Amino acid sequence: MNIKRFGQGNKLLWKDRKRWAGLPLSFTRYFLIEKPDQWVKFFSSTGLFSTVDEELYVFRIFDITVEQTFFNKIFNEGTIILHVNDESADKVYIRRVLNPFKVKALIADYVEYERNRRGFKLAEFHS
Repeated sequence: MNIKRFGQGNKLLWKDRKRWAGLPLSFTRYFLIEKPDQWVKFFSSTGLFSTVDEELYVFRIFDITVEQTFFNKIFNEGTIILHVNDESADKVYIRRVLNPFKVKALIADYVEYERNRRGFKLAEFHS
């Protein structure tokens, strides 16, 4: 997929698809995109003929959980749950992606990077 659809000058940090038994046989795609010196966002896109695209500023994430079933462990995949402070949802699911613990660490690093860059503290996110 061409990341230019997310805007000019953006940098792709990570991408994957929802998987079945380790194979990317789904029309659900996930992206972590950076617009240098402006923002880092998580995007999900679901569908083939009609699509639903969602985006989330990563600084809104306040906790990250990884779920892995026994079957997921066999194929080194898992579901990442982003606990977020957002009006549209309180959790965002990144379902069945490869190397979920590496992806969790990558997202956590960018959450901290964005919070530090913007001068936010965790206490500012809870109601």
